[in-house]
Amino acid sequence: MSWAIIISAIIGISGYLINHRLSQKSEIMSKKRQVYEEISMALGVFVTGRISNNEDKNRFLDQYAKLWLWASDSVIRAANEFSDVMIRFDVSDKEWQTRAKSAYANFVIEMRKDLGFSKTLLTSKEYRFVSFGN
Repeated sequence: MSWAIIISAIIGISGYLINHRLSQKSEIMSKKRQVYEEISMALGVFVTGRISNNEDKNRFLDQYAKLWLWASDSVIRAANEFSDVMIRFDVSDKEWQTRAKSAYANFVIEMRKDLGFSKTLLTSKEYRFVSFGN
């Protein structure tokens, strides 16, 4: 067997494996993007001024479950931190809203990082919460 055939076979197999791996990564990123977009919309259930019904709450819970399949560890941890803050809501706690906003923004920033904006310089303080007057 000639070296040319062996080298050609190795190059062909390597090319196939590299292409397959890149295709897999692309599919995973596409799925992550979809899940992150959906949970970003579902997070609206926590925003003051928006009307939320049981369907909205279930939508958030469904998207949270999908995070555990597709998200990076840092995104899941940020989601858990946000959920913990929301669960511990206390009307008498003057700092709760500040912690909630920070956790919300950090969750969004972690999703951005996981989608390829790993060198983002944005901080949770830069996220803007907009409310419209009546």
